[in-house]
Amino acid sequence: MDSQPLSPVGEAAVSRFAEQVFAHLGRTDQRRWARAYLQGLLAAPGRKSLANMAASLATGPAEAATVSLSLQQFINGSPWDWRPARRVLADLAAGPRPVRAWTAALTVVPKRGDQVVGVHRRFDPVTGRTVKCQAATGLFVATDRDAVPVNWSLLLDPSWTGDPQRRARARIPEDIAPHPAGELLAGMVDRLAAHHPVAPLVAGLDAADDPIRLAAALARRSVPYLLEVRGGQAVRPVLQATTGRHGRVRQGAVPAESLFPRRRPRTSAEPQPVLRGTPVLPPGPVAAPRPQPAAPVHRLWARCDGDGGPRRYWLTDLAEDAPGVLALLDAASATRSTVDRLGSDFGLLDFSGRSYTGWHHHMTLVSAAYALGRDLAVRDLSVRDLSVRDPAVRVGGALRDSA
Repeated sequence: MDSQPLSPVGEAAVSRFAEQVFAHLGRTDQRRWARAYLQGLLAAPGRKSLANMAASLATGPAEAATVSLSLQQFINGSPWDWRPARRVLADLAAGPRPVRAWTAALTVVPKRGDQVVGVHRRFDPVTGRTVKCQAATGLFVATDRDAVPVNWSLLLDPSWTGDPQRRARARIPEDIAPHPAGELLAGMVDRLAAHHPVAPLVAGLDAADDPIRLAAALARRSVPYLLEVRGGQAVRPVLQATTGRHGRVRQGAVPAESLFPRRRPRTSAEPQPVLRGTPVLPPGPVAAPRPQPAAPVHRLWARCDGDGGPRRYWLTDLAEDAPGVLALLDAASATRSTVDRLGSDFGLLDFSGRSYTGWHHHMTLVSAAYALGRDLAVRDLSVRDLSVRDPAVRVGGALRDSA
């Protein structure tokens, strides 16, 4: 991204946004450095390293070195709470637009060293390889326009939580333990639902490693869902019957993919359905055979990308028709687009600190930068115009100002 001088309108927008999102920070200097970091994420060309961001904020090399140290202290050394800022971002995410869904995505950031907080080896479903990386689950609020990140959880393996010295160096709180991505996602859903009307959760296999377990957790919370399942996932189809006490009969569990046999078109002009659905029983143990009300019907959907192409399978408790499900799947696609932009334009890939709190601070500001960049784009104020030489960030070497 090329940087250019910030217009007065753009500079005022950045200041107002930072004051709104970070109003909970008790000290003026903390709010000033939150704004400076936000400006750096938007303005710095290329990698959003502390050095590059400081260079976009300062008037020369000497000042840039001081600013870089102060940004480092604000992100990795200062113990400010990131959660109130994320609640504000969630409030701003929809604005006047109706929320279409809550969506989730897994981010896998390859890393070389062993000191960056959370780094471990895991399988990357995008590349199909096992990589040394930092992995996180993100929760997004999706409207008909895009998907905005509102919360993040860092995936930690026992090598981080089981080693007291490593845990202490990374400043990982004592109540943080290793959890699968789906459990972390359920916790983030709880926090979002505490302050906002519930929306359907849409999650692919990357973010919901055990979709059946997540479905049960969401059902207990009365959160509707559309979750991707594997083709071999056992499901219990419902066969529509013309006779019978409840108007339908049960069948034993079968693989999800078996319910959607591939079929050839009768003619080359015959269109292939993009989405096909069939009713199934809710996931869970089979009930004992005794007279009881009919169980609520879920639907299993198969998305087919052309004859013989790859298929993905989605389980839902929503009574949506195919167009409604496609709209929710579009929200999931928009989420992946957002993740790509967070990496290419807003610094998602660029945190190299060793602090758990620092990672959460950085991800909060990355989310804020995306939300602000989206707002500026709507008003035709390009994020390319956000290079600033702001005297408010100059500290004259007083690093304590950013604590």
